[in-house]
Amino acid sequence: MNNLKQRILSIFLKNKHNEERTFLALSILTGVICGFVTVSLDFIIHYITDFIGTNKTFTPKAFALGGLLIFVSGWLTTRKFPSTAGSGIPSIKIALAVHHGKISLKETIAKFFTTILSLSSGISLGKEGPVVTICSGIGSFFGQSFHLSKKRVKALLAVGSAGGIAAAFNTPISAVIFTMEEIVGDLNTKSLGPIVIGAVVAAITGHVLLGERAIFSQVFYKLTDPKELIFYVIIGLVAAITGPTWVLSTLKLRKLSRQVLKNHRLTMILMAFFIIGLLSYIHPGVLGGGHLVLEKALSSKILDWKVIGMLFLLKFFATSLCYSSGPSGGLFMPTLFVGASMGSFIGALSHQFFPEIATTNIGAYALVGMGAYFVAVIRAPFTSILMVFELTRDYHIILPLMVANVIAYMLSDKISKGSIYERISEQDGIHLPTKEDEEILESVTVEDAYQKDVLSLKQSDTIGQAYIKLKGNPISGFPVLKNNRLYGVIAKSDIMAEMVRKNHQKLIKDVCEKKIIKIYPDQSLMVAFHRLKRFQISRLPVVSRLDDRQLIGIITASDIVDHFGHKLAEEKAKISLEDEDYEKKILSEDLK
Repeated sequence: MNNLKQRILSIFLKNKHNEERTFLALSILTGVICGFVTVSLDFIIHYITDFIGTNKTFTPKAFALGGLLIFVSGWLTTRKFPSTAGSGIPSIKIALAVHHGKISLKETIAKFFTTILSLSSGISLGKEGPVVTICSGIGSFFGQSFHLSKKRVKALLAVGSAGGIAAAFNTPISAVIFTMEEIVGDLNTKSLGPIVIGAVVAAITGHVLLGERAIFSQVFYKLTDPKELIFYVIIGLVAAITGPTWVLSTLKLRKLSRQVLKNHRLTMILMAFFIIGLLSYIHPGVLGGGHLVLEKALSSKILDWKVIGMLFLLKFFATSLCYSSGPSGGLFMPTLFVGASMGSFIGALSHQFFPEIATTNIGAYALVGMGAYFVAVIRAPFTSILMVFELTRDYHIILPLMVANVIAYMLSDKISKGSIYERISEQDGIHLPTKEDEEILESVTVEDAYQKDVLSLKQSDTIGQAYIKLKGNPISGFPVLKNNRLYGVIAKSDIMAEMVRKNHQKLIKDVCEKKIIKIYPDQSLMVAFHRLKRFQISRLPVVSRLDDRQLIGIITASDIVDHFGHKLAEEKAKISLEDEDYEKKILSEDLK
């Protein structure tokens, strides 16, 4: 089997041109498989929920079988595969920023099955986030299997992410923008071409399997009276408050469940399931992602403001409860549901009290509310606007949508910094540097964070010798020395590529990169972070100011993130202590 694999890889990685073609082929293949995976996941979940009755008001059968499914899924998540908790999008961002785009195939397969089991139980979460995680894992697996460079492994992870969104929502343009805006974090990414290919191929695969389809019926709404903009401004303001409120409530519930239940996270998941089952007796719209009820809201088929308000409160609470408990499930569709019900509620009240101004159908308010609430929770402004257009295929209400989105995005950021994904990562102790953190990164030097114990290779070593020396080592890149002085750098993927080409006797000096991107110990972590990002590399040799060929250490993205987390915790503790001292001072002055 290993010989067959070596033979296949030697064909695909024969030279640089072959590697380029292999990368393109893998981008297309990733898109195709993402389409298949998304459609199959949707079909299986739909079939099981329909069979056991967890898509309508719960019966004893639904409680029993749904409880069994969520128990198995929760047990796998809490005991065996903790990475399968939630949507998985924070873990993708971490894999991209810290682990060079590497996601294990075992975790990807586990995510697929835990998602089927948890969502089939009827809990108030969606499939779209897990689909993105699974498809990102597929792209990463292909990149690792073919020993591609770290840059291309990361690109294939992004291709998978875009493919998952495109196939799940049938929105290839939004999929590309979301991947660049939220996953990669750079709208100017050089991986745009492969990302577009993956999204388009995944969407086409979905078309082939399911035929021409739209997630929601096409609607035709437009702004008839400029005075009506005031109600859309109100939607933006309400979304700016309710979005961060939902995020904070989810974080509070998550923290509370960990403090109270500690090592009994499975108990919290089961409690959330049974509460959702009971809430289904009030309205079954609380179950699952809520696609059918959302469709009715957008089509102006739910007009009673009391019913709409009840749906908003139920889904708001149910999604927060389920997501904070930790089963495998995502936020995309539930977030759109909450936003649409919030917009519909404001629209219904506007029609009742100001009928002479609010002349547009209530569905228009639902559509705008959907985008505004999405941006207040996910913090992806371009995606929120484009996704609403692609989902509904209605471009006539662009002005109200943009007004509400801008208001919701700007004000929500003032109320609570960061998206739900960033806040959850921070709660787990993982701090990925953002633009707001530049001051902290500037204040810390490389000397405080770099690794002094460095594994290196000699320029006179052969590829075969290097392979034996590094076998089983998880490190992905190494400095190359000549007479104990820095000569070059080489990636593990380059060594593996030469091995499959059977160039065992080739010298390291003939393969390594001699144009070295390096850094000095007195430079800031901000400089190191930008250098890693700009040149798409995983590590920087740290060299002496007196001799730039004298290697004194290595710094990686992981080192920066780890040290940044410690520094951020120190800064927060310092601010908290200063606030406490200030309060004591004020109190003592009042007593005097």
